[in-house]
Amino acid sequence: MSRLSGSNSTSTSHWGSPLVIAQLIYFSAMVGLGVFLPDSVLEGNAWKRDFSDFMASFVPQIDRITALDIEPGVNRFYFSILWATSPALFGLLFLNIYRTRSTLRKLWDTPLRKVLLSMCGLAMMLAWTQHLWFVESSMRLSLFLFGSTIGRSFFAQLAFYIGAVFCIAALMVWCVGCLNGYISRNGKEKHHE
Repeated sequence: MSRLSGSNSTSTSHWGSPLVIAQLIYFSAMVGLGVFLPDSVLEGNAWKRDFSDFMASFVPQIDRITALDIEPGVNRFYFSILWATSPALFGLLFLNIYRTRSTLRKLWDTPLRKVLLSMCGLAMMLAWTQHLWFVESSMRLSLFLFGSTIGRSFFAQLAFYIGAVFCIAALMVWCVGCLNGYISRNGKEKHHE
């Protein structure tokens, strides 16, 4: 009975968690930045160009987005800022996913075979978000995602940045769960029930 009531209390307070609120504030700040960045953000700003080039040397996605030639300056700078702040988002996502291990018990009880298949899917998604396969500058979807303020700020950020950071955080949480024995303990408890 106490396990059930504890589960209900944590699931109802999930959206009120400081980690979730911090994630929403982060997302809102990045949307605001994307909305208010001028198209000529890199013109006459050597430090912004240097910063964007520096970030592009670590994240191949930035050069790939620039190569689409859809608002290349603003997209290059915007995604450079997103990836520069990714450690903060990664920390928030990692802690929030790890915090839900008691409420999302089925996720932690998943058999190894299914987890490995899921990881293959995650790896494909991460590779796609970095190299933008099948994203062409002539496609209407690409023009919407990278050529409009709303598309870039809301949807491109979710698809090509937050999704990738979330997948990496989820993978790291699973690895930590395996290393500290939490996943194997849950598997044994499930088999004994």
